[in-house]
Amino acid sequence: MKKFLKILLVYAGIPFAASVPGLILDFCGLTIVNILLVPGLTALGYILFRKKMDLKFAAKTNGLIALILVGCFTIFMIIASGSLEGSLMANFSWLILPFAPIMLVPMLVGQSWFVYLIAFLTYLTAFVVTSLLGKVKIKKIWVPICLAAACLIACTFLYINRPAAKYAGHGFDYMHGYSSTDFTDYTVYSENSKLITLDSPASLVIEKEEDMPVLDGAEACYPLYAAFAKAVYKDIDKIEEQWLKETNNPNCNGKIVSFTNTSRGFSRLLWGGMDSELSDDGIDMFFGAKPSPSQLEDAEEDGIALKITPIGQEAFVFFVEADNPVENLTSEQVKAIYHGDITNWKELGGENQNIRAFQRPKNSGSQTMMEYFMDDVSLKEPETYEMVNAMDGVIRQVAQYANEEGAIGYSFRYFLEELVQEKGVKMLSIDGVYPSLENIENGTYPLTTDVCLITREDEMNPYVQQMIDFILSEEGQRIVTKTGYAGVK
Repeated sequence: MKKFLKILLVYAGIPFAASVPGLILDFCGLTIVNILLVPGLTALGYILFRKKMDLKFAAKTNGLIALILVGCFTIFMIIASGSLEGSLMANFSWLILPFAPIMLVPMLVGQSWFVYLIAFLTYLTAFVVTSLLGKVKIKKIWVPICLAAACLIACTFLYINRPAAKYAGHGFDYMHGYSSTDFTDYTVYSENSKLITLDSPASLVIEKEEDMPVLDGAEACYPLYAAFAKAVYKDIDKIEEQWLKETNNPNCNGKIVSFTNTSRGFSRLLWGGMDSELSDDGIDMFFGAKPSPSQLEDAEEDGIALKITPIGQEAFVFFVEADNPVENLTSEQVKAIYHGDITNWKELGGENQNIRAFQRPKNSGSQTMMEYFMDDVSLKEPETYEMVNAMDGVIRQVAQYANEEGAIGYSFRYFLEELVQEKGVKMLSIDGVYPSLENIENGTYPLTTDVCLITREDEMNPYVQQMIDFILSEEGQRIVTKTGYAGVK
């Protein structure tokens, strides 16, 4: 019984006492300080009460606990495929229950790993301190060190290759998480701008900030409508720079030339005429592929009539690994792959390799186009992965393209050719026609689609129609083609 109490004191009592002050830091927003505070207070406790403790026992117990935690953590990481969050890893928390006072806040914000790290560092610190104080000599210390190092390497490998990292897309924080491509050089205020410009001043110039239509759209269209704004909106670079310095709005990255994504951008178009606080986040013009059936239903339910104006042409493309020997697929073969009837590349003249058919999130521009393409053939269930969201807990997300053996994905040509979104891939010919710009322009590529400008029929800003006229003019179409799209005839 006495030995059990000694183990309980080392394993739970001292770490718990050292964690209590950390609870205050958590609620003060100083959680990161706990990484020093908790191990430090633990070490201080052993130093102050060293004469009343069995230091040799404490050293061996702390060392053993640290090693067990590392081993168990590695096992859980293997089972959880490298994810630090989620239901599986939540079970690991039971092993570090003595740190309960500092668990709540990190777990609520999806940072449980921080508590795991503190727990390991605490027991490791206690082991080192008690070993030094008790002058404990550990034989063959290299054995546990090598085991811990192996576990650390394994966990690092698993974490880097976890599903949430491989299948979540690319994500750039500066666009508030909306972008899968680095658009730094495509903003209207970029010093090293890659936006297309006209050789002479545009025939249309909107001088007053309040007259400038607010823009948003699909990710692939951002360089296009940003170029329109740069050509027409007077001093738009200075306006946006000033706004970015003053704003605290977490949902937008531009006041007038903004970018979210297809789904949110379309919703913002619907909000524009609402009599609610959402109208403040509304837009006047949306650029992207044609709306999905569900988006059209949303507009109809809200009593909003839409005006859809084709302003360019783009190719919907399928792509595979660069070393995949398959060069061409028929439309029917693609449908069979995504319906689940064809599952191996060998059936298509390729290698004996399972097909991994990646999809895109619902209501994204490419997913909407895919649904139109499939017509009455249903899509099989997409691959998914677990992701922890601070507000919604564990949610399942659609796994986006990862350049793995047997992979196939879809997107728009502009992404792959102009923005080089995916590395080590090649586009496939469809029905014997390659998605070149020439084949888009002459209409021979079968999956050519319109780049659309969508506005509301009840739009009150007269400059919206003037912008539409400019975009369809020779000047506007020059920007379309120089950006990398095919123009409208």
